[in-house]
Amino acid sequence: MSQTRWPVLPSSEAGVRGLAPSIVEQYAAEWDQWLQQESRDGLGEHVDLRIGGARVHAVRFRGSGRVPMLLLHGWPTSFLAFHRVIEPLQALASEIVLASLPGFGTSTLPPGSWSITDSARLLAEAMWAMGHDRFLVHGQDWGSVVARAIAAVEPGRVIGVHVSAGLRGFMAESADDQPAWSRLRGFAVDGGGYLQLQSRRPDSLAFALSDSPVGLLAWQLDKYQLWQAALGTDFGLGTDFIVANATLYWLTASAGTSVRIYSMDAPDLDAAAGGVPTAVSAFGHGDYAARSVSSRENNLVAWCPHDSGGHVASLDSPAELVDDLTDFIDRIGADT
Repeated sequence: MSQTRWPVLPSSEAGVRGLAPSIVEQYAAEWDQWLQQESRDGLGEHVDLRIGGARVHAVRFRGSGRVPMLLLHGWPTSFLAFHRVIEPLQALASEIVLASLPGFGTSTLPPGSWSITDSARLLAEAMWAMGHDRFLVHGQDWGSVVARAIAAVEPGRVIGVHVSAGLRGFMAESADDQPAWSRLRGFAVDGGGYLQLQSRRPDSLAFALSDSPVGLLAWQLDKYQLWQAALGTDFGLGTDFIVANATLYWLTASAGTSVRIYSMDAPDLDAAAGGVPTAVSAFGHGDYAARSVSSRENNLVAWCPHDSGGHVASLDSPAELVDDLTDFIDRIGADT
């Protein structure tokens, strides 16, 4: 971090058009200190699956509950975003599987054309490889899109789909979808530029994110500030997660492959046609899901609104998320 070349910004406008330098400097210093700590034993069983030439990373946790559960993260987070819900979910699930989406961490993004549906098929195969015929899947952010696609690809195997920060198939579409629509419009004005960049020019961005650790950290912090600023100085995420997540992206050189998810083709299958029971948890900040869209596009059996919480509910609202998952499983009588 000592070799960082810091930008020169007009002090009178610091933070108005992006992150204030003080925020990035604070977390860069925290990151430097975090890297100097003694290593600790990891939790769970890490597995590296090779499926059809692709590599899938997952972490497995044994549980005492009723059904296997696959948890899928979004961008710019990772499987680390679920560390606060693992212990309570172990009483609910027979096994918890945290999978890294293709292109994230050590899960490779295969060369050539690759779509969300391809990711869904790959992860469904990964669950087969781990011995799970039927399972429930939870996804947040991009994980919600992949979770929905898995249900479309394998409707007979997916017991239920639960999402938070739901995107395609859940997100508000018009002013009739208040208050999610107002939040979405505000986000589009204040921070939607990165969506255009990452969906249209992801490879150009990859050079900057892959060359500078502080640049990578700042790009991630910018999104936390857009989605989570109301939840405290650590955005409701915790400093340990913020720097550990940045470390994972940096060490695996996955910044460039992870942003490719924004330019992947949308699922070409109708998830609603499978009739898989679906539940949505909608939180108060950085969550743009609308009940009307979720009902129209899915077999919605539970809508769980929350005034508090944010985009990364597994970190900022773990108790509420676990309660919603518990209620969902009880509603559908999930059992393998």
